[in-house]
Amino acid sequence: MSTKRIIFLINLYTFCVGTVFVLPILVPYYQEELGLTFQDLMIGEAVFASVIIAMEIPSGWLSDVWNRKYTLMVGSLCAVIGYMALMNAVGFWSALVSQAILGIGVAFNSGTVTSILYDSLAEKGKEDLYQKLEGKRHGIGLYAVAIGAISGGLLYQINPRLPLFLDIITLLLAVICISLLQEPKRIKRRAQHHPVKDMLITMKYALYDHKEIAGIIIVSTILFATTKMFMWSQQPYMQLVDIPTKYFGYVMGFGFLLGGLIGHFGHKVKHSFSNRHTIMALTCIPILSAICAVLIPVKSSILFLLILPAVWGYGFPFVQNAIQKHADPTRRATILSTLGLLISLVAIPMGLIIGYLDDVFSIRHSLGYLAIQLLILSSIGFYIWIRAKKTRS
Repeated sequence: MSTKRIIFLINLYTFCVGTVFVLPILVPYYQEELGLTFQDLMIGEAVFASVIIAMEIPSGWLSDVWNRKYTLMVGSLCAVIGYMALMNAVGFWSALVSQAILGIGVAFNSGTVTSILYDSLAEKGKEDLYQKLEGKRHGIGLYAVAIGAISGGLLYQINPRLPLFLDIITLLLAVICISLLQEPKRIKRRAQHHPVKDMLITMKYALYDHKEIAGIIIVSTILFATTKMFMWSQQPYMQLVDIPTKYFGYVMGFGFLLGGLIGHFGHKVKHSFSNRHTIMALTCIPILSAICAVLIPVKSSILFLLILPAVWGYGFPFVQNAIQKHADPTRRATILSTLGLLISLVAIPMGLIIGYLDDVFSIRHSLGYLAIQLLILSSIGFYIWIRAKKTRS
């Protein structure tokens, strides 16, 4: 199969998985259809993240030693089951179960699809195109989220469960797309130890033995986990400033469209900054955005939070590319899954805290907490990274 066709199928798969119609109306769906609160949603997100943590490294390891295509198919089918469960949920506990099943689906996708892309390019000796094509793929994913957000807000007005139904359809299309893919030739690593021990060895390699990868993973975990929580705060912030629910999709769609454009064309940004300095600059954006949204709680201030998908759009492909360049090729998916695992792990307490602060005080307190936390933790992370590199030298 030609590289061009592989890239087309990967991008189409990314679009189908990324078209999440329920995303812009998840908070009102929990409140109006399930009778739950934002804090309940954040508890569900904690369960979702916990399942990802449990499955992230095993799914990456499975992708490395078994088959990347089949791993993605299993993940998409699990997500289908999760959305079916959420569509039929009647309260808190059934919603938690659906979130757990969705977590399995996300974990099986994490790190695997980008590894297929890198393997396809490596087979042709075109690894230098990875950041460009991964940025484009990431942009396509955010375009899909933007389309899903705009459509989901409108569909919710027709029938609250219609966005979930369409999410199931697009995931089934994703399964068809990936089933047509011919996985590129690569060196498959045989497990040299018990599976759990083999995964732990790879995690040690990523977080201790290779200082540059470890530094990138530590600070990126803090940045992306916090950015993820900032994006979850968009819906309650819109409720705070009295933006009607029917406009949620349009507003969030604009943010994800911006993130998609930045991700798509981010590779064109040429600079001589190091990995550390680039991530440092990206970290400043959500801190400043949150401070502005807290101090100026008016409708137009939602624009400060809509900048954040651009941080994800540019930053995540940049980080993935930096890791891919340094990583052992036989362990790429597991290492990228380590990053995904840590983001989910760090996001759990963050989600519970901002949910509590929103219920007891307001979403402004949640945003203020996230900004202060990101400033403190990222400073510690950068210090550890710089110290580790100096020690190595």
